[in-house]
Amino acid sequence: MTTPKKTIFLISNGDFRDTACEMCWPGQKETIDIVDKAFQSLGYKVIALPEYDEKLHHGFVTRQCYGTEIFSKIDPTAPVVILLSCWSYAHHVASGLQTHKGPILLLGNFDGTWPGLVALLNHSATLSRLCVKHTRLWSESFTEDHVFMDRLKAWCATGKIIYESSHLVSANTLTISPEADSFGKELAAEIIRNKRILGQLDPGCMGMLNALINPAKLGAIGMPIELLNQSDLVAEMDTISDREAQDHLNWLVERGAWFDWGVDQFKDLVHSQVLEQMKMYSAAARYSHRFGLAAIGIPYQIGLVRCVAASDLAEGMLNNSDRPDVIDPVSGNIIQQGKPVVHFNEGDIGSGVPQVLMNDIYQRKNMAPETTLHDIRWGREYEGKFVWVFEISGGAPPAHYGGWKNTRVYRQPSMYFPLGGGSCSGISKPGVITWARFYESFCEIGMDCGIGEVLPLNESEVQERLNRTTAEWPIANVHIPGYDRDQCMSSHMSNHITIGYGDILQELIATCMHLGIPTRVAGDVKDTLK
Repeated sequence: MTTPKKTIFLISNGDFRDTACEMCWPGQKETIDIVDKAFQSLGYKVIALPEYDEKLHHGFVTRQCYGTEIFSKIDPTAPVVILLSCWSYAHHVASGLQTHKGPILLLGNFDGTWPGLVALLNHSATLSRLCVKHTRLWSESFTEDHVFMDRLKAWCATGKIIYESSHLVSANTLTISPEADSFGKELAAEIIRNKRILGQLDPGCMGMLNALINPAKLGAIGMPIELLNQSDLVAEMDTISDREAQDHLNWLVERGAWFDWGVDQFKDLVHSQVLEQMKMYSAAARYSHRFGLAAIGIPYQIGLVRCVAASDLAEGMLNNSDRPDVIDPVSGNIIQQGKPVVHFNEGDIGSGVPQVLMNDIYQRKNMAPETTLHDIRWGREYEGKFVWVFEISGGAPPAHYGGWKNTRVYRQPSMYFPLGGGSCSGISKPGVITWARFYESFCEIGMDCGIGEVLPLNESEVQERLNRTTAEWPIANVHIPGYDRDQCMSSHMSNHITIGYGDILQELIATCMHLGIPTRVAGDVKDTLK
């Protein structure tokens, strides 16, 4: 098992779904070849694993058991690079990396269509959750990128890359107003007293182990976990009548939501798919009420993807204040009338915690309470500012687009959603946002947060951003001063980011600190709090 000097193992981690891996393989192979050349130019030999599978038409790791088999044959002290040019499940390789002794590099492409950057952020947060030391690196052009090559050379020589971190500061070093501090103290005391229960269905979706947080640490901040089962959600859906589902759909149409209807269920959005989504909406609201939840998280992938239509439209409805009434079958009362039933997409507790805190703060301040998470999907310069594409398959509320009249429902892509169902899509309206991310890293919890702005871009720029990512999904074009590409990619603790409209940063900081959550402030806004 001894490896010759200057040999690096390059592992292609992939999706669980072979259909997705087959589609993404040409891009991965292109990235393998260019990264191989980069290492060769530095005097290193690359061994790419796994080998290409002629039957599957790709060379990705697609299961944890395949990943552990590969690592069993690798020198445990050899340098390892996890090469990420598309979405992939971090747990496929995480267990092998937990016992690996050599330097570990997570290397991703910075691209919207083949989003290795999303996978890189997920893998890094997952490894930090599992207490595995590693290094991040990303590029758009690789060998043509001199900064990238310098960093790659440094990693080859030392096993690490040092990134500048002045964009992040501890909230303990900042000054917040007495009013915000008093607000946070009062809210934190109320949370500790009355608790905010987080309902997580079948956690660990899509290999995002960073979506899992130690229950002891959640309980200690007054936000205990309620572990639920997605099969029971399907059973609850079976109790919802077609009449109730149709009434919900009629309500959306009357509010002005636009549906991209078709006739072929295998490629189009059809009526039966949306009725199933309406039943999931009612079932989730009932669930939230039954268990006294402050928020609920439906992972959908893996599990529900083979049982029912996509959860995304239901998620967007839940997160919106303006939504169809759902009646509790026991009491006959309307559940959370006129308020969001907070939903954290993909069962990600790291978003559930800030969504609940932000929802509480917004409602206490009589501000619009809608929140969502997004993937940090891509970004580029626009009129002298770095503007991120935040995008997610589901969970984004129509309030973020200016209401149902600006909401468009497309069939979810067949590659990921074979049973169809609609997205809850729109272009997020201009305005100031507060963003946050809760996480667990090397056995310690934390919250990163800051202020950004959704910008109004011209129509052609928005369309190109949609075309270069996933056009069926909701998009927010966000500028976070002082948290551009390299600042975010070097330190953000997830592929996800939570947003809500309006500046509540000081109240959020104060609440977190009084709950005992170590908090960091990112970007230029920190300079206004000194």
